[in-house]
Amino acid sequence: MKPWLSSHQLILSEQYSNATLPHAILISGVSGSGKLELAQWLVGLLNCKQPNHLVESKERILQSCGHCKSCLLLSSNTFPDHLNLVAQKNSLGVDDVRYANDFLQKTAYLEKFKTVLIESAETMTQQAMNALLKTLEEPSDNSVIILLTNDSEILLPTIISRCRVLNIRPAVGEALISQLKEQNIKEGEFTVEYPALSTDPFVNLTQLPELTNSAINDAFEVFKECYIHYLCYQQGESQLLQHVLNNEHALRWLEQITVNLHREYFLDIIDNEHKRILNAVLLNNLYKIIINACKVIKSYKQANKQFVCEQLIMSMSDVVEQNSK
Repeated sequence: MKPWLSSHQLILSEQYSNATLPHAILISGVSGSGKLELAQWLVGLLNCKQPNHLVESKERILQSCGHCKSCLLLSSNTFPDHLNLVAQKNSLGVDDVRYANDFLQKTAYLEKFKTVLIESAETMTQQAMNALLKTLEEPSDNSVIILLTNDSEILLPTIISRCRVLNIRPAVGEALISQLKEQNIKEGEFTVEYPALSTDPFVNLTQLPELTNSAINDAFEVFKECYIHYLCYQQGESQLLQHVLNNEHALRWLEQITVNLHREYFLDIIDNEHKRILNAVLLNNLYKIIINACKVIKSYKQANKQFVCEQLIMSMSDVVEQNSK
């Protein structure tokens, strides 16, 4: 369990013990912050027959036993009193939410609670949000709905107001790196060094996926090399487009790398070979194009991502070409 989640675990453990747990919980945080990890811990606790205290914790944090019938069924995804609601395509529709509503109205088969976990809650359509709102306003007995989101601003304010909101905010910079290393040591894992990130004094929460997953970090390094090569030599446009289309992190990486290059330019630490090409005007224009594309995809759930990304790369190519003249 990520170290910054313990404070949330402690509060939820106390609420569970005192029977004051809210019927709806919204967990908000960037990708990699541990939203799903915290939600799964809570679902396990709620549905366990004999929860106990976390041995290595000085605080009175509860956890599922992992051995009872309910825990074993949960681990095999066959527990009848829990439902995971995940978008099959780009969005969660009203039928998905209505199914979850009906599920919560039924009496629990094995334990006290009926639980529903909605991952990527921001992908719900407007109709789906309205359908969920009815259940949040009139919750059934012993039901708990857990919503996870990377961006709570997309959700209806009325949904947010009816949930207990948990904002996961890990430390940043060197403190974040230190916490991750400490976690690896406690769990008996090898501490992985990521040269591109672990020495960056500006490392932040959006980079958690790269910091906590070596495969994502490797993909980031490949993407960064491809992007910079494209900017400097105007080569690999189709390869860059495929990266943007096929990797969920690519748009964020475009923004992140562009901002870092801009910072390096003004700090006069950018590679001398590329300094003339990667100038402030180019990077500023690229940043505006990237931000605009991100806004379109974020604001319009039905937006054709491939079309938007193709337009993005074309616009970037125009700026890069003008810069080379």
